[in-house]
Amino acid sequence: MAVGSAQVGDLWGSRELLRNLVAKELKVRYKGSALGFLWSLVTPLLLTGVFTIVFATFIRIPLGEGNFATYFLSGYLVWQFFSNSVNSSVGAIVGNGALIRKVWFRREVLPLSLVVSQAVHFGLALLATSPLFLYFRGFHPETIPAILLGFVLLVLFTTGMSMIFAAANVGFRDLQELTQVMFLAWFYLTPVIYPLFFVEAPQARWALPVVLANPMTWFVEFFHTALYGIPTDRVNPPPTWPDLTTWLVCTGWALGTLAVGYWMFNRLAATFAKEV
Repeated sequence: MAVGSAQVGDLWGSRELLRNLVAKELKVRYKGSALGFLWSLVTPLLLTGVFTIVFATFIRIPLGEGNFATYFLSGYLVWQFFSNSVNSSVGAIVGNGALIRKVWFRREVLPLSLVVSQAVHFGLALLATSPLFLYFRGFHPETIPAILLGFVLLVLFTTGMSMIFAAANVGFRDLQELTQVMFLAWFYLTPVIYPLFFVEAPQARWALPVVLANPMTWFVEFFHTALYGIPTDRVNPPPTWPDLTTWLVCTGWALGTLAVGYWMFNRLAATFAKEV
């Protein structure tokens, strides 16, 4: 317990570095960009438009009376936060080799700063797109606490995954390239562009165990429920609190992944300065 307290104290002592790294990440990302932070909104909206044309107009995903754009957006914002956080964190240690060799600080700050910066983008994008949800799905203030608590769980899960990928990439540099392909496949195994009841249909039921074993399925469904409602091929109920099973599964994945990521990261941290 004493070691754990010391580690938490060291991490808290690095909060100023964390703040500076987050500010630097946000500044560098949009330096010289005409739209700046608006890219947090433009990218998901452009993809929403493309996927709406393809899947709502041509392929005709059956969402009953529901609106495909808000359905897609409620899941894609979650996926974008997770994917961007982990993909940027893969090179967090390798890309900061000079800093690691010169200065001692809690190494967790490096991937954590990238997760926090992506959390800022998520908040801005959700705030900017909220008029769409209000117009198509109505105002449901009772779901706001669920959205906030769900995002905390998502951040914990994402932080754990980011630490795993960042630490593993130090010894296996090809992971940075493989991650791009891995996440493309992972995206299509997550019900972002198709509703979960699609996979529950008899002709696709073989894929159901794989989709349900995917932790991002549960986080995406959590936000589908809280921002859009439970999708059906008939009447789509309004946004509501996710059910107990979804809460428990998301909590389990969040805490379990964070624990594994923290353990793995700290086990390998002693070798970072030598390896990079």
